[in-house]
Amino acid sequence: MNLVLLAGLILLPGCALVGVLFARFMRHRSLGQAIRDVGPAGHAIKAGTPTMGGAVLLVLWIAAVLLLFIRHQATATASLVLTAGSLFAAIGAADDLISLRRARSLGLSPLAKLALSSAASAILFFAFRDPLSTPMLIPFTSESITIPPAALFFLTWFVFLSAANGMNLTDGLDGLATGIAGLILLGIVLLRPTEANLILCVPLIAALVGFLWINAHPAGLFLGDIGSFFLGGVVAALALANGLAFLLPILAGVLVFEAASVILQVASLRATGRRLFRMSPLHHHFERALGTRHTHILPAFEWSEGRIVLRFWVLQGAFVLLALYAGGFGG
Repeated sequence: MNLVLLAGLILLPGCALVGVLFARFMRHRSLGQAIRDVGPAGHAIKAGTPTMGGAVLLVLWIAAVLLLFIRHQATATASLVLTAGSLFAAIGAADDLISLRRARSLGLSPLAKLALSSAASAILFFAFRDPLSTPMLIPFTSESITIPPAALFFLTWFVFLSAANGMNLTDGLDGLATGIAGLILLGIVLLRPTEANLILCVPLIAALVGFLWINAHPAGLFLGDIGSFFLGGVVAALALANGLAFLLPILAGVLVFEAASVILQVASLRATGRRLFRMSPLHHHFERALGTRHTHILPAFEWSEGRIVLRFWVLQGAFVLLALYAGGFGG
């Protein structure tokens, strides 16, 4: 445990320093994020901000975990989580690289992302059947159920796609997804404080806190899709391997709200011809100076970006507490 804490103490300032250096490297080569012109007007100033900061998190986290497993026995769960994070990071990296090459915000098509994410989920299911076959806890009870193979395949696919895309949708404001991911990982550690989870989660939580040094508003470095897909893949793998898949909608409540807002927005437009939110995902509904004149059903807000991020972090903290209660924490 002392080594795990030491790794966290090193990664926190280390990720901040490497993040700053990586941002300078990307900026020097003019590799910055393109901003959609349909987005909030205040986001135009973010154009050109260095992206793909998730690569920093990925490399430092994998290095720390592998070094820790020199002194601790590696587990099938650790192999699953490392592989899942790497596979989904590769999908996000492909999306980022295409966006940078085209100098536009759109990279992989939604269909391509779905196909690649589905392929990654299938690979993980067949390669790591044992850790994925962990009985799943039923929230608000002490009971767990074993999922039949066919249903487990669908559950694995659904959890990976939901977590990766939910994290990707949440990554729309400076520091938002970074803080949300850290809180979700903290909840997993508290619910399942095994040695493997401590080795996997504590260094990553520390790296995420360090990454906020450069990622908090005004961000000098974005996570990029490589970061959001990486974090989504890690969260999904940890939830499945620890029997928390049914608890994940509560534990990752903000991700659910963000994804649901996009679905509801589309449904509202098709059913009524009006937008439910001023803009989706949900965090954009609260932003001031959106620069859009579309009519919408729900009342608008005029919060600053920093206030939205902080309040969404607070909301996610509440979801973590609810998940701890639903998961029988301390009981």
